[in-house]
Amino acid sequence: MAIITFVSILSLMACMFHSTLTTSTTPYGTLVIKLMHYESPFSPYNSKHTIWDHYSHEKIKQSSNNNDYMSNLVPSPRNVVFLMNFSIGEPPVPQLAVMDTGSSLTWVKCLPCKSCSDQQSVPIFDPSKSSTYATLTCSACNHCDMNGQCPYNVEYVGSGSSEGVYAKEQLTLETLDESIVRVPSLIFGCGHKFSLSSNGNPYQGINGVFGLGNGKFSLLPSFGKKFSYCIGNLRNTNYKFNKLVLGDKSNMQGDSTTLNEINGLYYVNLDAISIGGRKLDIDPTVFERSTWDNNTGVIIDTGADHTWLTKYGFEVLSFEVENILEGVLAQKKNNPYTLCYSGVASRDLSGFPVVTFHFTGGAVLDLDVSSMFVQTLENEFCMAVLPGNYFGDDYESFSSIGMLAQQHYNVGYDLNVMRLYFQRIDCELLDG
Repeated sequence: MAIITFVSILSLMACMFHSTLTTSTTPYGTLVIKLMHYESPFSPYNSKHTIWDHYSHEKIKQSSNNNDYMSNLVPSPRNVVFLMNFSIGEPPVPQLAVMDTGSSLTWVKCLPCKSCSDQQSVPIFDPSKSSTYATLTCSACNHCDMNGQCPYNVEYVGSGSSEGVYAKEQLTLETLDESIVRVPSLIFGCGHKFSLSSNGNPYQGINGVFGLGNGKFSLLPSFGKKFSYCIGNLRNTNYKFNKLVLGDKSNMQGDSTTLNEINGLYYVNLDAISIGGRKLDIDPTVFERSTWDNNTGVIIDTGADHTWLTKYGFEVLSFEVENILEGVLAQKKNNPYTLCYSGVASRDLSGFPVVTFHFTGGAVLDLDVSSMFVQTLENEFCMAVLPGNYFGDDYESFSSIGMLAQQHYNVGYDLNVMRLYFQRIDCELLDG
């Protein structure tokens, strides 16, 4: 869920500077976060209790000497992205927020909320009831609203926007032994208004975004600037080994490539795409910039399920897929932005060649059928790769690798040496 604009840019810059003075930088060890499918029997969505009951903090006690911190993640009910639970404020209020490497700002829905549903799965945070909540003063930013607060306004590619004020609050994370760790004075976005995207309300059923970008608002410095996540088959509702790890126990195994970071976003250099071992005729320079920000490379994004490729790269890839399936399956013409076919992907694409993304330095992502295609209807499936101009002609050079392409991999980020690691593995085999 890559951020495309910060409207209050002067306010943002000032508040980012201020956050370096107030956000805790104390090392907290390793945070291990389990990921679950929201329809899984292990998920709170299937509990007979409410999510509030499931994540009640009545049993929380002071943090022990155990340096392993655990929370739970479940995929969003609308998209194949993951949610993580944490609590904010004092007393702590449980939240479910999208885990997003495509943004650095962590924000949650706050009261009063102009566009929140009455059917929220978890409570909306009421800052007036928290003893640790504090707004940023006008002296901390260059622009205040009429109420004397520092406003933020973020928009996400294809996913609407969030508006509110910057504030400071205590973040609470539960440990493996049911102890807790508290991160005081986290600068976050207290959101009061949310716009609709073309696909409806992207925030329905969730409470915000947990940013894993490397901007000034990030928690990553507190965990040694290293993290990794391992994802199995995203549509296996019973798979219980998906995980996110922050800190020294993050898994940095497999082939690596250079990781670039600009304005908190992560970019990699995509050198080539191949099908069945045969490289496609694509000039790699088409992947070297994102039209909307003129930055270099392809974004790695856990806040989106699909993958987007520059318009030209998509056209070459889709042409090859069409040639492979010509005369085999009936193509559907109802979606102008991608390839769709009649049939069941898991059955009718048996033997379809692996699509491989090749990155600088030799690291690769192998996309099998479950990563390349998504079953959209009972008897229709589409390619899970879309052209950048899906969002409009201004974005025809936009490229981003989503979660479907990253399933079956452990992906490690070492921001100390700026390397990204890809290891194809069953997450069950990882320690922790």
